[in-house]
Amino acid sequence: MRRYKITALLLCAAMAVTAAVGCSDGKTDSRSASRVGTTVEAGKNEGVADNEVSAAVSEKANANETGFTLNKVIDGGTRTDKGERYLYLDITIDNATDKAYELNTLNNFYLLLSDGSEAHYDVRTQLYASKNMSRYSPNPFSVPAKGQFSGVVGGFAVSEDVKDFTVCFFPTLDNEQKKPDVVKVAVTEKDIITISDNK
Repeated sequence: MRRYKITALLLCAAMAVTAAVGCSDGKTDSRSASRVGTTVEAGKNEGVADNEVSAAVSEKANANETGFTLNKVIDGGTRTDKGERYLYLDITIDNATDKAYELNTLNNFYLLLSDGSEAHYDVRTQLYASKNMSRYSPNPFSVPAKGQFSGVVGGFAVSEDVKDFTVCFFPTLDNEQKKPDVVKVAVTEKDIITISDNK
């Protein structure tokens, strides 16, 4: 009986080592490691999409049977212990297809900062917004078939000195892995409002 227990333990250990070695590429990514988005090195998402569509704040962009409008960017009015501010996206998404689908901030959005780095979804921002923002939609959020989603999503924790950046949106429809298109909206400090203006 003892021999079988030892054999089972050895097999489990071998499978664990094989899985760890086989899945590791030697790089770490804060999005997969902790699911808490942070600013990461340059170029993680750059080059993913073949088709790039540019738009201004409040201007509707169309890609992959999806209409996307960044209505405004919202400063949540709070700061982390590192002095980072929470930014949220007030958006409208039009679904031209006959199929409803879900999107989430981690997979479908990121901020491209002026230095080439990227800021990704930070789960702390969802916890804060759920208690402090009336129009906030937590992850994931649904886009109805032949319908529209309108609300506040996010957010991102960025340094206080980040004033200009680009909001990037992947219109993936119901296939979160398919990212042939990206919508990019340039944002400046004047496009950011405070939470008190959006309650």
